[in-house]
Amino acid sequence: MSTSAFVDVIVERDVPVPMRDGVRLSADVYRPAKGGPCPVLLLRTPYNKADAQTMNYAHPQWYARRGYVVIVQDTRGRWTSEGEFAPYEHEAADGYDTIEWAASLPFAEKKVGMYGFSYCGAVQWLAAAEAPPHLACIAPGMIGSDAYQGKTYANGAFALAALQSWVLFAAQDTALRQGRGDWASELSAHYAGIHGFYKKLPLNEPPEPMKELAPYYADWLRRPLRDEYWAARSLRERYESIDVPALHIGGWYDLFIEGTLENFNCVRSRGASEHAREHQYLFVEPWFHMPWSRYVGELDFGPEAANRIDALQLAWFDWWLKDIRPDNPPPKVRYFEMGSNVWKEANDWPPERASRGEGRAAYYLRSACRANSVNGDGALSEHPAGEEYPDVFVYHPSIAVPAIGGRSGAVPELTPMGPKNQLPIEIRNDVLVYTSPPLDEDVAIAGEITLELYAATTAEDTDFVAKLVDVHPDGRAYNITEGIIRASYRHGLDKRVPVPSGETVRYEFSLGSAAAVFQKGHAIRLDVTSSLFPTFDRNPNRIANPGEVTEADFVTATQTIYHDAERPSRVWLPVVTTS
Repeated sequence: MSTSAFVDVIVERDVPVPMRDGVRLSADVYRPAKGGPCPVLLLRTPYNKADAQTMNYAHPQWYARRGYVVIVQDTRGRWTSEGEFAPYEHEAADGYDTIEWAASLPFAEKKVGMYGFSYCGAVQWLAAAEAPPHLACIAPGMIGSDAYQGKTYANGAFALAALQSWVLFAAQDTALRQGRGDWASELSAHYAGIHGFYKKLPLNEPPEPMKELAPYYADWLRRPLRDEYWAARSLRERYESIDVPALHIGGWYDLFIEGTLENFNCVRSRGASEHAREHQYLFVEPWFHMPWSRYVGELDFGPEAANRIDALQLAWFDWWLKDIRPDNPPPKVRYFEMGSNVWKEANDWPPERASRGEGRAAYYLRSACRANSVNGDGALSEHPAGEEYPDVFVYHPSIAVPAIGGRSGAVPELTPMGPKNQLPIEIRNDVLVYTSPPLDEDVAIAGEITLELYAATTAEDTDFVAKLVDVHPDGRAYNITEGIIRASYRHGLDKRVPVPSGETVRYEFSLGSAAAVFQKGHAIRLDVTSSLFPTFDRNPNRIANPGEVTEADFVTATQTIYHDAERPSRVWLPVVTTS
């Protein structure tokens, strides 16, 4: 089969694919006009098969010209497919049935690979867990491990921006399918004005079209604890069923990066066979959810960060579907190191290049008087404090600290995403700012950043938020990672326990994973506050269902952050050698 770009491609549109329950899903099929049979690439999407996720990937014809049958299918209840849309509910069975149907086509080899990111990555995992006989490999991009943690909630905080923007977008197709153009227009208007929409309370009383067309949104709000509902929808519960090689594609500013890393590590250790466990590969760029580019937020990560995913995937599928083995075995892990803007290779994640003990270096929160804002005297030090006064700030949900950049969603115009200068929020007194002296040498990190925080609050519940920030010599301050904990979840995600008023509580929570170099002359900074809006919902400082909260529930919380010999608040950085 020629791989010339001039190979003609036959396109068959709206091909019906029967499911076991009689529902027919619609697919577009792209295949080389001559030669064959050819192995199959399958992309199952709720976002319109005609689009085929071409914001990030090459068009299906590009893959077809290189010797593949490419099938792009609308998932159940979406666009041209029959059935009712219920997120993730039918994707395992529908994926299995589609894979086996594809393998039976007369122009197809009986080898199927899958690709796609976000929801289209989740459908790969759900299908793979059903062990369809003709699925040979997958390439899931930017998808998490758990339906609750890291997707719908984060340590109890509701992922407001990601979910509201997604539901408003998804429900528009449902409205059009039901002939409700008026509802589609209303949803589109809310989508366009989403920054005001985020502030509307209560969350469980959305506009009528959203309530009627996306009942799953109300289900998510009604279940703020991780229970059997979430477990039944999580890949985390299915690792032992995965029996295919997988290329895990992630981005350091993607909201699902922690789940991507977990999927890689857990299938390596718990997959169904040695074949699967031995053939998990991880590839992490500095990107956010979309689009994929060297330009992320306000930073240019250089030519090495350009989007070359299609070439990577082509080599992957050639290996597993055409038995064209690479000349040299690829590394298990390839990751982009931000700051130095170079690629690194490793056998594991996190890499075994620790320079200090187990690689965890403590940087202590310090202040002489008050760390409030960038105008204060907060410091980040490698030396623990002796006796120091705590830092105090006030959080009221009506004036929540806005999220600038970060890992909140899918569309940078609608949700806070990527690296951005944090100075506009660091001038606020309800943000504590702890900054190291300018560095005498590069400090490289690769792994998970965690915060050990000793704090008291006057409220029965509240949030604590922290960001790791790279401060440039000219004062610009770019976020690297962020994390949140809802205080009432400090004993686990399956229960809420009030916080004793004024009592010092030790919190330990993740700020996420990263690979980055703080360069010589830069400084390391930690920002601490109590809100990250609209990335997460505003905690009213009371224990309440997130869907039922109104402005009348808002109360003020006075927060005290301790950093002394007995209460050494500190951020743990996974410091590695730079060799």
